[in-house]
Amino acid sequence: MPARPAKSLNFTKTELAKLMAPAARYAVYHDTAVEGLVLLVYWTGAFRFYVYKKVDGKPVRLKVGKYPDMSVESARKKAQELLGSIARGERPTVKAQQKAGMSLGDLFAHYIDEYCRHHCTTWKATSENFKRYFADRLERPADTISHNDVQQMVNRLGVDRGHHTANRAYDDLRAVLTWGKKHGYVLTENPCAGVTKFKTRSRERFLTPDEFEKFFTALKDEPNIAFRDYVYLSLFTGARQANILSMRWEDINFDLGIWRIPITKNKESQTLPLTNLALQVLVDRRDNHKESDEWVFPSDSACGHIVEPKKAWWKFLDKCEIEDLRLHDLRRTLGSYMAMNNQSLQIIGKVLGHKSPAATQIYSRLAFDPLRQAMENAQASMANTGEILPADMGKKQRRQKLKRVK
Repeated sequence: MPARPAKSLNFTKTELAKLMAPAARYAVYHDTAVEGLVLLVYWTGAFRFYVYKKVDGKPVRLKVGKYPDMSVESARKKAQELLGSIARGERPTVKAQQKAGMSLGDLFAHYIDEYCRHHCTTWKATSENFKRYFADRLERPADTISHNDVQQMVNRLGVDRGHHTANRAYDDLRAVLTWGKKHGYVLTENPCAGVTKFKTRSRERFLTPDEFEKFFTALKDEPNIAFRDYVYLSLFTGARQANILSMRWEDINFDLGIWRIPITKNKESQTLPLTNLALQVLVDRRDNHKESDEWVFPSDSACGHIVEPKKAWWKFLDKCEIEDLRLHDLRRTLGSYMAMNNQSLQIIGKVLGHKSPAATQIYSRLAFDPLRQAMENAQASMANTGEILPADMGKKQRRQKLKRVK
């Protein structure tokens, strides 16, 4: 058992009722009545008794039972039996006992601690979402989850939380069970195989030309300066929300006009050029920030910077009367207008930090200029000579255009 801060207490219903689920994977408590009996309180809220003892100099942890399904008295009795068998020289199959019947919550805790923390930059969000979506399944033994169970979970989430959320939750569950199978925590075949996901379309929302005027008018008058500048930089850099909010002054080179992002969602660094508009925002913040500030968007949060300004965003949208626009759509707005200005998908992907060309493919729908030119050429060939439309058609539109110019 990994070294953890441990406390000793008399295992009684009163004392155990006072224990709270920890923020970490689990907390350890030792029984004062039976030496070797321990209680692990997991972040999921589960309580489990174990016997912990060193055998031949090596630590051994044996499962006793789940509390309160197993009473303290029963746990002590079983612990004494296991300790007696160890004293007689018997060696229970520790690994088999540890892994057999492992709950989905415990499996996920192993997945987070042994894999996600070291390989996924979004592991905290993954942890929160998994607990939210599968709260009613965390205590269930992972080996007993069937293909039908997974399909029902996906269907239920699709109705309750939407198709995109259901698909993401399914992907997380499949990754956990696949990892568990690979490392011997799950002995059955992956029940996620063959599950039908929802057919979804990539989100295409971005700020349209007719929305920009009221958007920028409201943004100029925004009293929350930090939020205002965050929105500006989201629109001007196209960077991901987490990267902008965790921007450090040391990562910005004002002389060269570049911003180096130490690590992105793809676990890689990225260097972005800063446009004149982005630099104006940053220079203004630099001139008004404290010398002790490490972050461009400092706050009193545990991480030291603003985390996610959701409330400010929805309040701002109400003010400028724009609907169905998300913070991530600001990033998509930059990519969309680059596409409409006939920039290549390679350049758009480079700016947005896409690792896969498939992630940038959505913007190909907005590259209209080559299509429009091809259609114009085709229509000119149809005409050969002379006009296709009646002579007076289009005059009204031309007159209106001239009025606007004057």
